[in-house]
Amino acid sequence: MSRLGMDGASKTAPGAATGTAKALVKGVGLVDLIAAGGPQRLTDLAEASGIPRGTVVRLLEVLLDGEILRLDAAGQYDLGPRLAVWGQRFLDRLDLPGLSEDLMAGLSARTRETCFLGIVQDDQVLYVAKTDSPQAVRPAAVVGTVNPLHSTGIGKVLLAHADPGTQRRCMERPLVRKTPGTITDPEALAAELAATRDRGYAIDEIENEDGVRCVAVPVRDHTGRVVAALSVSAPAYRFPRENLPEVAELALAAAATLSGRLGHHTTAGPADARPPETQEEVS
Repeated sequence: MSRLGMDGASKTAPGAATGTAKALVKGVGLVDLIAAGGPQRLTDLAEASGIPRGTVVRLLEVLLDGEILRLDAAGQYDLGPRLAVWGQRFLDRLDLPGLSEDLMAGLSARTRETCFLGIVQDDQVLYVAKTDSPQAVRPAAVVGTVNPLHSTGIGKVLLAHADPGTQRRCMERPLVRKTPGTITDPEALAAELAATRDRGYAIDEIENEDGVRCVAVPVRDHTGRVVAALSVSAPAYRFPRENLPEVAELALAAAATLSGRLGHHTTAGPADARPPETQEEVS
C-alpha cells in the first residue's frame, strides 16, 4: 500500500535500523498506512503492515499515548491531534504560504477563481496554500493533499523544471489516467513539458479532475530554481481555452512578485507594475 504518493515499502521498511530505531520505523509505517487509507482496525493494520499483532498492539499504545494516533468511537485507529500541530508548524515554517497569501487573494479577486500553491513532495504535488473562488462551484483539492505531477498544471510546471532524476522516475512509472484527457504516454508528456517551458506556463486541460481546467506558473527562489508553482483553477464552463493566456499573464505577475520575495530578481513587466486593484477582473 502506498501513502500520499509514497511507496509504503520503501519508506517504512526497517532496513538497517535496529532496536528502538527499528520500532520507530515500524510505528511510522503504521501512521503511514492510516494516513493513506483512513481509519483502520487493529487486524487490518497488522495484516497490511506484516508486523506481528502483538508488536502492532504495543506500537499503537505508544502512538496513542503520544496523541499521534487516536481511537475513534468505532474502534478504529485514526490520525491524532499532535500530527495536526506538527503539520501546521511544518507549513508555517515553509514560509511560502505566508509570503503568497496576499498575492493569491488578489489573484482570486481578479479572476474570481480558485488559486493553489504547490511544491514537490516525494514526486507528487503537495498543496501548501489555497484561496477559494467566491463562487459556489470550485475545484475539490485542499491544502495538505497531493496529486500526480503529470496530470496537474502545478505538477507539469514542477516536472518541467525538475532535475533529471525526478523526470526519469515520473516517466518510468505508469502515468495514471485521472480523466479521459490525462496524458499517459511518456513521449507525449515530454512534449507537453517542453511546451510548458517554452510558453512559460502549464495547462491542465481537464486532465486531473473532471470538468476542471487550470493554468499554472513557476515560482523561483534566489538561485532561479523553480521551487513551487502557482495556479488558477476553475470549472471548464467558466474558464474557456481562449481565456488561458490572459489568466496566465495575471498568474505570472503574481508569481514574479512571490519569486522576488524569495530573492529572485527579474525585470517587471507592465502587469507587475500595476497595483492589484487597478487590474481588470477576468470573467
